[in-house]
Amino acid sequence: MSTVLIVDDEKGIRLGLATALARVGHTTVAAASLAEARTRLAEPNTFDCALVDIRLKDGSGLELLRELRTGQHRDLPVIVATAYDDGERTIEAMRDGAFDYLTKPFDLQRLVATVARAVKQRRAPPAAVEALAESTPLVGRSAAMHAVWKLIGRAAGSQAPVLVKGEAGAGKELVARAIHEYSSRASEPLVVVRVDPSTDAAELRGMLAGARAGGTLLVDGAGDLTPAAQGAFAAWLSESPPVRVVTLARLAPGSLEVPLIAELYYQLAVLEIAVPPLRERRSDVALLVSRAIVGTRARAISEEAMAALVRHDWPGNVRELFLVVRRAAEMCHGEVIDADALPPELATPASPTEPTNRYLGLPLREAVARLERDLLASALQRADGNRTLAAKLLGIPRPQLYAKLEEHGFSEKRSGTPSSK
Repeated sequence: MSTVLIVDDEKGIRLGLATALARVGHTTVAAASLAEARTRLAEPNTFDCALVDIRLKDGSGLELLRELRTGQHRDLPVIVATAYDDGERTIEAMRDGAFDYLTKPFDLQRLVATVARAVKQRRAPPAAVEALAESTPLVGRSAAMHAVWKLIGRAAGSQAPVLVKGEAGAGKELVARAIHEYSSRASEPLVVVRVDPSTDAAELRGMLAGARAGGTLLVDGAGDLTPAAQGAFAAWLSESPPVRVVTLARLAPGSLEVPLIAELYYQLAVLEIAVPPLRERRSDVALLVSRAIVGTRARAISEEAMAALVRHDWPGNVRELFLVVRRAAEMCHGEVIDADALPPELATPASPTEPTNRYLGLPLREAVARLERDLLASALQRADGNRTLAAKLLGIPRPQLYAKLEEHGFSEKRSGTPSSK
């Protein structure tokens, strides 16, 4: 049985959280202040997770987070919560080692799931934690990733074939594995078949024959197959194999077209999920960085370094971000990654005198995303941070403006720049 420390100065919220967590088998210990939380942590209790409100009457929950990260409870997963959803506090919390970040009013289903993940990490053996650090986790709170979460849920509840497409390193396989893990086939095997341009039709048929009835077959690289091999794949699918087929297709940067012959595409893409590149969900960078430093000697990242990571366009997507952060963790002088530990091209801010033809030569989708980001920044600057006025200047409703600001990683307070700049 797991024990969760709840730190919140509102009695009703403490009781509500305790009730919700008790229903799924957790024991809870409540604290109404930072002082009481410190007392509880000094007692001979073994906590598996802490849920800490940021705004408390006797200080900030971020103070407690920093104390935990540097004390005897440094491995305790801490979920921070607040009614004030601003990008700067998110970056602070994730930079300082929070496990995750939730906003009020709570989505109880999400909260329970987040606590379950935190407890699972807490109880994982060291080898499992290292394995987590080596993976590129599918995380994100951006509008773009929320759309992906919804599609994963729909795909998990279906038996239809799924085509997952995206650029290299964006997290396509993680999406595919999530579909399997949340589906009714989760107890059955997931068989992964990796193909490339050298895989001929005969070899492909041999690979597909290894699919286990009742499980999920994950085919990685279908778009790289020759037309003849793709035709063989389509013929195999027409025989109604006794497996759920999920296929990964790599897109060229900025492209939306999947390199599949029509006969195969129409069989694979009954459901289709496009995984957004990291440059289109910059507000997720802080969450990803917090995962990337798990298992390294680094415990936090400076504001300057985080700003540089958010600013970068990440052509290698999440995979590249993880590599950069883990290298920086090895290069930093202490437990905090600073900008000087990053590659030179990231540590140096872009020149303010960038040529006006900065959109030329880019793939259409990337050029449009960059233009949209520039227009948002310009409108916010002209409106002196007033979002209502900025929406009027852009000729769009305020809800649409908020969604676009979230998508492009703009902070709540420093409205003229992407978050943490």
